[in-house]
Amino acid sequence: MTERRITTVLAALIPLLVLALLGMFVTVPYVAVGPGDTADTLGDYKGKQVVTVKGLPVHRPAGQLRFTTVAVTDGLNLYGALGMWLKGNQLAPRDAYYRPGQSREQIEEGNREQFVGSESSATVAALRYLKVPTAIGVTGLVKGGPSDGKLRSGDVLQAVDGAPVAAPDTVSKAIEGKKAGDTVTLSVLRADGPAQVPVVLADKDGKPRLGVLVGQVPADPKVEVGFGVDQVGGPSAGLMLTLGIIDMVEPGDLTGGRVVAGTGEIGSDGAVGPIGGISHKLEGAKRDGATVFLVPARNCAEAKTSPPADLQLVKVDNLDGAITALSDVREGRPAPSC
Repeated sequence: MTERRITTVLAALIPLLVLALLGMFVTVPYVAVGPGDTADTLGDYKGKQVVTVKGLPVHRPAGQLRFTTVAVTDGLNLYGALGMWLKGNQLAPRDAYYRPGQSREQIEEGNREQFVGSESSATVAALRYLKVPTAIGVTGLVKGGPSDGKLRSGDVLQAVDGAPVAAPDTVSKAIEGKKAGDTVTLSVLRADGPAQVPVVLADKDGKPRLGVLVGQVPADPKVEVGFGVDQVGGPSAGLMLTLGIIDMVEPGDLTGGRVVAGTGEIGSDGAVGPIGGISHKLEGAKRDGATVFLVPARNCAEAKTSPPADLQLVKVDNLDGAITALSDVREGRPAPSC
């Protein structure tokens, strides 16, 4: 009788043990989504200055201009997912945030590329607003690529094999018909003077490549805009980075001493585009002391469904509109709202 009871108990416990082990070691196809970090573009983030400007007169404005992020936690087991849900995070299908089949390294690299593009657009939008001349130049380098260690971000491109650089596609057109292993010479202008830089082309997807990103850079290479954020992915910090550059260069303070947060992808023409995760970004902004939040116009419908209390939602379509709206807030006038 005793042996039968033991057998019965074991028969009942084994499925529970299997379930417990599955909960510990099997990854669920969900991610936890919630408010991420915010960072003041006028200050530091994790020990690094978020925005640096050289070659132009700058000052330290009062107030804060905080970009916002969404925290996405991947690789959860059943217990981890339950724990994140109990903490108030949203659980969402992994495919809604990550392309199927992508490794975490590929995802992070893609996010970084988006953020680098956002930095470039933010720089150009700010320089155009400030009426600082721009030219065609190097906006980024492929790590380990043929130009890495030879060209520099910010190099003004003047010619490729003697052909003047008049547009961003001049560089790609100049290497058409060449092959991997050929050498091209780029004439560049740097803060320390002009230089001739030979680069040996490498093969990428069956085509010769320089391994360089080309776009608008300051026409005066002594003017440098840098970013100290290397752990944030995606393009949504663009608007706030742009405002940070402008606020550091223009006299006065855009915020009037307030803590202003916001989000939005920025184009080099100053257009502000929508982003994802607006509700989580609003929560993060409120948590970190913001009283005003700049919302891309196309995110307004979602933002106003359940905004945090005492957080003013200011609608923005473009950079000029954002700066005008901040002036309205600063001066106590009605600002465009969601």
